[in-house]
Amino acid sequence: MHALSISIAPVFQAGSWLGSLNPAILPLVVFALRTTDLTLATWRLLSMVQGHRGRVWILGFLQAMFFITAVAGVLAQLSNPWNLVGYAAGFATGSVAGLWVETRFGAGHTLLRVSSPARGPAIAEALHDHGYGATELPGRDIDGTMSLILCYVPRPKVDQLRNLITAADPAAFISAEAVRRIGGGWRA
Repeated sequence: MHALSISIAPVFQAGSWLGSLNPAILPLVVFALRTTDLTLATWRLLSMVQGHRGRVWILGFLQAMFFITAVAGVLAQLSNPWNLVGYAAGFATGSVAGLWVETRFGAGHTLLRVSSPARGPAIAEALHDHGYGATELPGRDIDGTMSLILCYVPRPKVDQLRNLITAADPAAFISAEAVRRIGGGWRA
């Protein structure tokens, strides 16, 4: 154990670049490092689901570098509680930034399932008018007949289509499910 502490000690000594930073600046550096780390983690997980091996490796490497540097920053000045605050705030902000990246730039498609008690044909027509394929199926729920509309959309378009659907039927129930692969006659 003593040999291990000697081998990593230079990283945490006051002479290292992190330890030599102004105590008022280091929490901001830790915050930025941890925010970047968590944002990369989300992008890496998205890439894993989509099967992009090369991108996953690169993002994993970068994520690990940012993470260990952020931890080293906290450990470089343990007496400064603001480093812990910067780390925790970076974690929280990185989680939100990752969510933003995922919703805005996430590749792939989403299956929208729309249940409409009275306006199914209007919803399907609005989707068709905007260039989206939509399949309307008759169904029954506890209140009687209803329409079930299925529509595959690119993930970044989900919010736009949700607004289009609710404009056609404010009472429609919409659920979304990530789709890994699609093929056949659907058009983008």
